[in-house]
Amino acid sequence: MLASAKASHLGSNMSVIEMLVAMHLSIDCEKVRSRSVDRSRLIISKGHCAAATYAVSAEFGLLASDALINYHVNGSLLAGHVSHKVPYIEHSTGALGHGINVAVGCAIGLRARGFLESKVICLVGDGEIQEGSVWEAVMLASHLQLSNFVLLVDNNQISSIRRTKDVLNMEPLVSRFQAFGCRATEVDGHSVEDISNAIAEDGRSSSPGVVICNTVKGKGVRFAENDPVWHYRTLNEDLLHEALAELR
Repeated sequence: MLASAKASHLGSNMSVIEMLVAMHLSIDCEKVRSRSVDRSRLIISKGHCAAATYAVSAEFGLLASDALINYHVNGSLLAGHVSHKVPYIEHSTGALGHGINVAVGCAIGLRARGFLESKVICLVGDGEIQEGSVWEAVMLASHLQLSNFVLLVDNNQISSIRRTKDVLNMEPLVSRFQAFGCRATEVDGHSVEDISNAIAEDGRSSSPGVVICNTVKGKGVRFAENDPVWHYRTLNEDLLHEALAELR
């Protein structure tokens, strides 16, 4: 997808694969497919991981696999940032710090309508949480005790083309979220099982849950791992074959 479209964000997409899989495993995708009003919602606030979002959505039968070839093509619905024009995508994102606010609103709405078993799981990046609007949303979720709200943080420690801590050091993340009244845990962000267990556990709490997922930007592609330049660089034919060989 990224190679044929000459698109960027390889590193950002590779760090969230397991997180997206765990998110989909934690909800009833059949309710999503039927657009049931009491469906759980997945909000991808980290909008530049669109390629991974669409690919995982296709794996769970929410998007036709043959549609992926149209990613980032002019006029395609599969835009380079997550778009609600794509079937079963709940909200368009890209401007960082916005999706989480919509997610909190969804959690409030579901609870108000009595859908107590429905979750809202929101994915943000560790650079994204430097936005003040993220913490306004977290404060409200904590104040309202939105136990149906779970926030996953892609802690790949790179913001755009600089180390996150060099842009604005937010550590220690677990303590920071706990100070805002959340139930915060830290897991291996490349373990679907660990992430899924953390999401399930947070559903039993009376407070909103936060799962700090420690990840590697560019995971699985050695030339891209932990290299900030792969936030923007695109794949050529040789690098594509090298990446695919490593991932097989």
